[in-house]
Amino acid sequence: MLKSFPNVMSISRIFLMFPLISFLNSANQSPKFQIYSFFIILLVFLTDVLDGYLARKLKAVSSVGKILDPVCDKICLMIILIYLINKVGFIFFIFFILLSIRDIVLISLSCYLAIEYNFVSQANKMGKNFMFSSFIMIILFLFNFNYYVSLSFYIISILMLFISTVMYTIEHLKNIKKYENI
Repeated sequence: MLKSFPNVMSISRIFLMFPLISFLNSANQSPKFQIYSFFIILLVFLTDVLDGYLARKLKAVSSVGKILDPVCDKICLMIILIYLINKVGFIFFIFFILLSIRDIVLISLSCYLAIEYNFVSQANKMGKNFMFSSFIMIILFLFNFNYYVSLSFYIISILMLFISTVMYTIEHLKNIKKYENI
């Protein structure tokens, strides 16, 4: 039971999106909804950090967890981006499209490695940095911080998206080449 707890934490992030979107939609009615939204976002972030840590600590790292964690991250990120497309506009549509292309490429390579060679890759530092910069950017835009500061984090997140995509693609292609040369 305890060994599956990190995976339960990953899945819980998806279910936290329902109250989050509800509170964000109600944020104009009362400041308490903004506070609730902030704490849910913080909880989502903490579960993302803690699930991997607990999996390693409990010696419960699994292929399922390695796949489940980033999939839950993507689902949560896409839900928030759709909300931000409606709230902020076109710049988040661009981010959504770029992220979708990135995910299609990386998921395709990951699935190929998993199906053909039973190899499941793990998140790398640049991918985690991309998620962190995106988290900060999302907070800034959701809670109407200074537009130029928010836009700066948007640009940083776009750069991190490209850098992490290139790094993951290179890593996946090296793994494919390694397995095909065996």
